Amino acid sequence: MLVQFILTLREGLEAALIIAIVAAYLTKIGKNDLHRYLWLGGGLAIVASAILSVIFWTLYGLAESFAGLWFEAFAMFFATAVLTYMIFWMAENARKIKGELQEKVDVAISSGQLLGISAVAFTSVLREGVETILFLSAAASISFTETVVGAALGLFVATAVAALLIRGTVKLDWRKFFLYTSGLLLLFASGITMHGTQALQELGVLPPVIKHVYDVSAVLPEDSLLGSVLHVFIGYHEAPSLLILLVQITYLVVFGAYIRRIYRPAKTGMTTKASIRKAVEAKRMLLFALILFFTVKK
Repeated sequence: MLVQFILTLREGLEAALIIAIVAAYLTKIGKNDLHRYLWLGGGLAIVASAILSVIFWTLYGLAESFAGLWFEAFAMFFATAVLTYMIFWMAENARKIKGELQEKVDVAISSGQLLGISAVAFTSVLREGVETILFLSAAASISFTETVVGAALGLFVATAVAALLIRGTVKLDWRKFFLYTSGLLLLFASGITMHGTQALQELGVLPPVIKHVYDVSAVLPEDSLLGSVLHVFIGYHEAPSLLILLVQITYLVVFGAYIRRIYRPAKTGMTTKASIRKAVEAKRMLLFALILFFTVKK
């Protein structure tokens, strides 16, 4: 339930961030009357997302019933790929979003094509909606009840925070928000990868290498409360094969290091400040030396 909550919350707040940026910019340039185009685009995107979710989950269920483990493996690896791409894209482009959105709004206003504002909101919100549908589908195949409850809670909190963001009554440290949620989502993505690997292993496509590296079913079975939560969240297995463990560890090491590098505080700013401070001190020392020199000379 936790991972579904985080997924829905993050996607909802990403959409809210885009709407809030455009709304604030329209207010800043004195175009409050154009807010209706923003709400029109966002509202249509929500409706479209709901329709797509019904269609997608219907087709998802049919495909899973026909293809079985083959479709499950494909869906898991596809969801992992999209989720990983989404995490990295947001990490690398978060700083550019504001300027790009404002530029699109300026173009729409200057060209007189005000529906362009609606298009910006529609495409941005719909993208988050489609991503949410895809991720929740992968999670629902593991635990449907937890997915429904977690997604409902995430959507509720995201809506409440979004309203406060748009009103400007709350501020978020977006860098920390994306950093922490990216770490949690990487754990979830590694778990999805494990599920996909297990499906291919059961199909005989991949060898287990070692069938059971360990067996802790007596201590923490998968069907226990904590075991089921960990199973959904990080792909926990009570008796995993060596292949499954290697896949998850490799994923976390490679992509975890990449995320750490992206979100690592830039040292250039600190170096620049230190250099400026040293330069100022050097000038002060030089000035003091000159004053002392001329004083002694007199």
